[in-house]
Amino acid sequence: MPDPLLRIGELARRTDLSPDLIRAWERRYDLLRPTRSDGGFRLYSADDISRLRLMQRYLALGIPTAQAAGLVHRVQTAAFDANPGVPPGDIRTALRVLRESLENFDDAPADRTLERLLGVFAPGAVLRDIILPYLRELGERWECGEATIAQEHFASSFLEGWMLTMARGWSRSGPYRAVLACAPGERHVLGLIAFGLALRDLGWRVTYLGADAPVRAVEYAADAVTAHVVVLSAALPGTFAAVSDEIRALARTHAVAVGGPGVAGNRSDWLASRTLPADPLVAAHALTAHEHTMSQSSGPQRSPVPAS
Repeated sequence: MPDPLLRIGELARRTDLSPDLIRAWERRYDLLRPTRSDGGFRLYSADDISRLRLMQRYLALGIPTAQAAGLVHRVQTAAFDANPGVPPGDIRTALRVLRESLENFDDAPADRTLERLLGVFAPGAVLRDIILPYLRELGERWECGEATIAQEHFASSFLEGWMLTMARGWSRSGPYRAVLACAPGERHVLGLIAFGLALRDLGWRVTYLGADAPVRAVEYAADAVTAHVVVLSAALPGTFAAVSDEIRALARTHAVAVGGPGVAGNRSDWLASRTLPADPLVAAHALTAHEHTMSQSSGPQRSPVPAS
């Protein structure tokens, strides 16, 4: 479902910042992008939360305020600059084709459409503007009884295979190494794969463990490849809570980041400080910018990770 819009009081509560400071950063650095309610009140989105938390992380690293705001802008805009948006008409057409073909168990039209789009647009843009929105829409229609579990499984299976084909060779070269896995009990992998593809395009070597990965197995892989960061994903709110102690223990010896819709409702301070932005492309740019910032002062497994 669409992310709710927040009044400034709720935004302040979620970020542990005062409304006055939020307003100052918005005014001085153009840091936020609020909309207006019918009554004229500013309304803030999940992207605004991401900008504020990323700002907090840079300030915690000792970066001056104006420079930190510039880094936030750079991270947020770099993802779009590297993956300029697909035009709305092409998005509507592609979503219609995916809906009609995959939900009729015929993947050929969907395959042709995606191949055509990749010949014109950046892969990240196709993922952000078409693949992930389609999957969210399908999930919503399944919850409402407008799509069957068989249709959801067929579409997800096709798109997972298609994305993993794009991912071939993503562990072979690059200055940074990331281990990606779904938390134990979590089987929703497509957002994590999209994030991994974005990391690969930014020069990372990706070790992908897939769904329902035990924390001990993740730790073993991170040690084996000398990972700079471990990224755990969850779509369901209770997933991280069930393994909170294990993840916290892992974070004592490895840089750990978390992402996915299942993180949004978690109020744990130590986990919130490791939460990546919701958009997988922005999250990849944020992690990369952070690694560049920290690479001169810390080893591969000890650098903290950026908050969302």
